[in-house]
Amino acid sequence: MKNSLHKDVWINAPVEQVFASFTDQEAMLSWHGKEVELDPRPGGIYRVVFENGTTILGEYKELVTNQRVVYTARYGEVESLITIDLTPGNEGTRLVLRQDFDPDMDMSSFNEGWDYFLGLLVKRISQ
Repeated sequence: MKNSLHKDVWINAPVEQVFASFTDQEAMLSWHGKEVELDPRPGGIYRVVFENGTTILGEYKELVTNQRVVYTARYGEVESLITIDLTPGNEGTRLVLRQDFDPDMDMSSFNEGWDYFLGLLVKRISQ
């Protein structure tokens, strides 16, 4: 059985802008990391380097334009699968994130990390 972290966030921005925040290098740099390399297609690279040098390296697994982004993420010895589902709504977008880990993984730092970074995303693109 997997160990999963869940986030559900409302963003006052069009779904196209939220989708780009996970697939466009410049858009992602505005809220996530100091260096980004993205190739948003199945098998394409997902790489983010943070201010402290921490690097997340992964691979895009699935993309459905303006609906879903799925990618792997390796952080040190931790590997996970991240699924982001987007639903357009009343002048905004619902973002539902799930990050799947091994069953014995302590997810507390990842939970705090997503709270921080999704908070930055909301502030950056909300209208």
